[in-house]
Amino acid sequence: MPDGERTEQATPRRREEARRKGQVAVSHELLSAISFISGIMIISSLIPTFYRQFILFFRNYIRSMYVGDITIQKTQKIMIDLSYQVFLILIPIFGVIFVVILLVGFVQTGFLFSSEAITPRLSRINPLMGIRRVFSKRALVDILKALIKIIILGYLGYSFIRGISLNAFSLWKTSLFSSLEFIVNNITKFSQQAGIILLAIGVLDYMFQRREFEASIRMTREELKEELKETEGDPLIRSRIRQKQREMAMRRMMQELKNADVVITNPTEYAVALKYDVKKMNAPVVVAKGARLMAERIKNEARRWNIPIVVNPPLAQMLYKLVDIGDEIPPRLYQAVAEVLAYVYRRRRRLV
Repeated sequence: MPDGERTEQATPRRREEARRKGQVAVSHELLSAISFISGIMIISSLIPTFYRQFILFFRNYIRSMYVGDITIQKTQKIMIDLSYQVFLILIPIFGVIFVVILLVGFVQTGFLFSSEAITPRLSRINPLMGIRRVFSKRALVDILKALIKIIILGYLGYSFIRGISLNAFSLWKTSLFSSLEFIVNNITKFSQQAGIILLAIGVLDYMFQRREFEASIRMTREELKEELKETEGDPLIRSRIRQKQREMAMRRMMQELKNADVVITNPTEYAVALKYDVKKMNAPVVVAKGARLMAERIKNEARRWNIPIVVNPPLAQMLYKLVDIGDEIPPRLYQAVAEVLAYVYRRRRRLV
């Protein structure tokens, strides 16, 4: 597969860079649908309140018409009062819609502020780039969504009008309140059905936007390698650093080996050096260990410093596998190690 193809999933660093540029998966169709539904819900719940307020207002308005002459000042006051009543009605509606938009946007993208997204760029006013955007995949999808909405909502509107047409022509026989109730109920029903359709389109659009976003931030293998070099360094340099670290650790281990009390061997496979200070330590500590060639080096270093070498294959194997350098031996090995140390101390006393 060619290295130039974007086949690799985006790394966390790539996602963070895209987010900093304002590139996130967000569906404006979903925002619009939920805003529309929330507006319909709050309007439906506040209709009784709206009705009472308007009835009260028009009663006062009609009553004031019969008190004195109708003047420009009185008309202006009535219009100001009417505007104030409409303002009080619209405040909760737009307030709820605004809060819902913020919540839906936060669920989709989280808290996001990108200065790069609002920075003016010449490429945005480039005619060639504009033509490319017009004929892009995203533009075609937007046109398709608009056509789907027009067709579905148009059919829904046609069905709605055909369903209420017979009853609508008989409204003149009913009271004003009954007529208003009929109109409001049917408009609410139509709006709820339209809201469900818009919500379904919004969910599908969000899934599409999510898929497109993931595809847009995919990386080529070459980009992945370059990012790995930038974040973790060149592999060759990392290998040399690890080699230097191993060499330094080896030198420290060999320096500590001269303070060991005994070296326990397999005798050819493993070698483990132990140190024990009754006054400072709770249990013997492994100061060096190695296998094969390293085991030979440890034994040669032990002979150089006249450190006793004891052959005990089971104990050497367990110490090598269970205990790291610098750690105390586990309690289950106390007895076996104590016997070895006792042997070493007795031998040392005989030599003295």
